[in-house]
Amino acid sequence: MKQYYVTIKTGRRIAMIVLLALMSRQLSAQEQKAELRLADEAYARQEYALAGSLYTRVVKNKGKRASTDLLLKLAICHREVGNFSQSAGWYAAVIQRPDHPQGAYFAYGEVLRNMEQYDSARAQYNLFETAQADSIQLKTAALQGCGDALKWRERKVNPGNLKGLKELNTPNSEWISGAVRQGLLIVSNGYRRMMLNDGAENNPASDKRTFQPFYKAYVYQQYPGGNAAMYLEEMLPRVLGKYDYHIGPACFSAKEDTVYVTVNEQEKPVVTQKHGTNNGRRRLVLYYSVKKDNVWSSPELLTSLNLDGSSSSHPVLNSTGDLLYFVSDRPGGYGQTDIWYSEKQADSSWGKPVNCGPRVNTVASETFPTFNEEGTLYFSSKGHPGMGGYDIFRANGSKAEWEAPFNLQVPFNSGADDMGFILKVNGYEGYFSSNRNGGLGSDDVYHFLDPAITSWLNNGGTTPVAGKPQDGKDSTGIIGKPAGPSTGGHTAGVTPVKKPLTTEEKELVGKIEKLQFLYNYNSVELLSESRKILDYVAGALKQHPDWKLMVLSFTDSRGGDQYNTDLSALRCYAVIDYLAAKGVSPKRLYYRNMGEQHLVNPCKDGVPCSEQQQRQNRRSELRVIY
Repeated sequence: MKQYYVTIKTGRRIAMIVLLALMSRQLSAQEQKAELRLADEAYARQEYALAGSLYTRVVKNKGKRASTDLLLKLAICHREVGNFSQSAGWYAAVIQRPDHPQGAYFAYGEVLRNMEQYDSARAQYNLFETAQADSIQLKTAALQGCGDALKWRERKVNPGNLKGLKELNTPNSEWISGAVRQGLLIVSNGYRRMMLNDGAENNPASDKRTFQPFYKAYVYQQYPGGNAAMYLEEMLPRVLGKYDYHIGPACFSAKEDTVYVTVNEQEKPVVTQKHGTNNGRRRLVLYYSVKKDNVWSSPELLTSLNLDGSSSSHPVLNSTGDLLYFVSDRPGGYGQTDIWYSEKQADSSWGKPVNCGPRVNTVASETFPTFNEEGTLYFSSKGHPGMGGYDIFRANGSKAEWEAPFNLQVPFNSGADDMGFILKVNGYEGYFSSNRNGGLGSDDVYHFLDPAITSWLNNGGTTPVAGKPQDGKDSTGIIGKPAGPSTGGHTAGVTPVKKPLTTEEKELVGKIEKLQFLYNYNSVELLSESRKILDYVAGALKQHPDWKLMVLSFTDSRGGDQYNTDLSALRCYAVIDYLAAKGVSPKRLYYRNMGEQHLVNPCKDGVPCSEQQQRQNRRSELRVIY
């Protein structure tokens, strides 16, 4: 009887254990289904960071039982938030499955191209088979882009002083969208916790697409005094501060009394369910505001350019202000997003949008339009042959008539997304944005200086970026003025006209011509002591408006002859720009880029010297013309 009782008790215990195990499995399966449903809903809303984290947990639980579709969605989530290496790993797993779609080969190639693994990317593109005309175009462009990228990387072209701007970049995302008289237009989600003109936010709302704060528009000015005095402010917080989601990019009219700005629509995205979850994209729309009596009006929808069911964004005006270009995915385009334009009408309204045509637009995406020179459009594209992601292109023309776009190549383009090319009016200095490796955040602002950049751009990249000066150089070392009104300087061959000077004036000229200021190695940045010297010189020139000034700049002997010639030109430009900003007319300023000529000590090529000795040769000198 006792044995029977023990047997019954043990049997009940085993049954209970089995029942608990079955219940646990059932609960686990239910949890996985709920998690998968949440992931699919987030994916449909394009909240890729959230969806990716949920899919990762589901795939971990399912293990080898995870479907190919699940792995594919996980690869897409990582790609959309810029985690290219993780995305590549999941695409590699997808193409091992017998039921993988053909498109996985192309998508895998795209991610490998983002990582600049061009030979591996080319192998995946070649495996992609399609009879669809648009896909064939994309495959052809991608294969050409791989070949071009390998050639461009071999040239190792690099303009002087290309670097990320420490004062602008954060661990989040910043990109250039345009320029105004007072500085640069920035779109960022990394400044929201900073104490700016509208205060700081302790817990800014986060975009579940990236797990980063929503973007806002900002204005940045770097004063002539240098990096120590810079100004960053939120753009029109009283006008744009009421919007909850992404704000920007924006552009201003020439008089800066009208602003056109991209805003995420404020309604929650609609998610419909019919055999699964469908699109929940939040639309982009264009607003405008007008300043009257120094007061900005409440923003109004730009009804003539917005279209229900489609996005309109990235507004930019041409130099005369009678054409407004923007980006849209509306019907009637050539690809995913196209660049369109609208003409200003006689009553100042904007006319019906017109597509910029197939020279600019492709079956993929075009975006980030900017204008630097009259009749020249800069934009980013995923459809023209390029290095990967968005590449920056340059095209001459207007409206729907354009010449073939020119890829800006290395170093402005990379395998990542490159966008927002801004060239200052001085013709040798500019900015762009990129999420390439080596940056501080997901998107960073980069700054460059190069005396030959305008010549290189105008010649379609047929001369190296660090090549000869724009207008040539005569035997005296005097070069012609660079493009743009702000840099000043007359053409070569200026002849001093001597005038009688008073004793005091002679002493002042002698004092100016004894001044000398130095530079750090491979730098054109004016040091604080140099700026103090130039403040004194600017005051003297204002007291003597008939005097002119020759700036002579030198380098040490390290580096190639041509590189040093160009570097000394940049030092001349830095001095001229500073004096012009202090109120000295550029027409009174001349320059000589002397390179490594006229060393002040024996530190020529092959002679060992201390850094202090080398520094004495990195200098600018001044000569008064009267």
